[in-house]
Amino acid sequence: MNKKGIISVLSAGLLASSLSVGTVHAQENKYEVSKKTIEEQAEMNKSLEKGIIKSSELNTIKSDVLNSLKTSNSYSVKSAKGFNKSSVEANSEDPLFEVEPNNDFYRANTMLYDKVMLGQLLPLYDSDFFKVNVPTAGALIVAGGVSSPAIELGFTASEKDFKDNGNLKYLGSEYDDEIETQVYQVKKPGTYYIPVIDTDNLDDIDDNLEEDIYAISTAFVDNVAPTKPTVNKVDNNDKLVTGKAEANSTVTINVGKQRIGYAKASSNGSFSVNIPVQKIGTTLNATAKDSAGNVSGVTYVKVASVDVTAPSKPTVNKVDDNDKVVTGKAEANSTVTVNVGKNRLGYTKANAKGAYSVKIPVQKKGTKLNVTAKDATGNVSKLTYVTVVKH
Repeated sequence: MNKKGIISVLSAGLLASSLSVGTVHAQENKYEVSKKTIEEQAEMNKSLEKGIIKSSELNTIKSDVLNSLKTSNSYSVKSAKGFNKSSVEANSEDPLFEVEPNNDFYRANTMLYDKVMLGQLLPLYDSDFFKVNVPTAGALIVAGGVSSPAIELGFTASEKDFKDNGNLKYLGSEYDDEIETQVYQVKKPGTYYIPVIDTDNLDDIDDNLEEDIYAISTAFVDNVAPTKPTVNKVDNNDKLVTGKAEANSTVTINVGKQRIGYAKASSNGSFSVNIPVQKIGTTLNATAKDSAGNVSGVTYVKVASVDVTAPSKPTVNKVDDNDKVVTGKAEANSTVTVNVGKNRLGYTKANAKGAYSVKIPVQKKGTKLNVTAKDATGNVSKLTYVTVVKH
């Protein structure tokens, strides 16, 4: 493609047209806004870096556009009437046709991924707009070409009304076999737009006929890795690793490079991976891989020692037949429970200093209470017995 045509400047004088002056100005305004945006991007002269997108992905979309253009003579007989009044989709191999009017964001034709769209850029200052839905963050690929040199094709990808909300970043273009392929990094899912124009209308109006056709196509690649999974505490008794990761991703647990377990996260991102019991101090690493094969960063977790030591028996202050609380001292932050036999009367959490105060119903003289303390790991102390006395 001749890049000089893309960055050419409109001359001041307009060639005569059979269109009314009002119609020409309306079309020209839409055309010029599109042209300015396309020119600004072209002036960056940004070549697509190798490795951003797999060459196979780029080759596929270019091949589709080329093949459609090679057979465009059979489509050109449809003429403007065929393009403007119907969209033809005979089978999955056939391209689609633009449907007029589609000369602004609000009338944009819907594009399907990996499906070529054929169009004409007539009359003078015609702008064609297409829209595509991006399902998630990733790379949007747009490729275009023409059936003849009469059209100097210009196109870009844009947010609605050419606004820049920071959701679309131009990564670069490449040219091959007269096909231009542009790649954009999309930050946020949603609808994006592709305006298409003939950038040198003033130079060869008379050469751009109904037989002159352009082809445009889009593809999407999920190239965004999941965020690192979060992993809950793992101790030397655990046979499961649990946590949260990207919904439906595959979470893998390794020791070094050795995989010890993997599982698929649920639709809400929770996961539970079976592993062999690991020794204290072993470092596990966890990753999440999405359906496109993108792998997250690594989350590291060290196997901790499980607390298997029960708290000391709590001390219990005197309880009489008027008391409605049982007080004393236990392991800091442990849960203290007061029972009569196996019947629980009350429980509370000891404070950071171990003091506790458990509310109970008033008990008769001679009733024997038993009191235990349970730590955060679930270890339970031995029983402390106390007999209710006369007040």
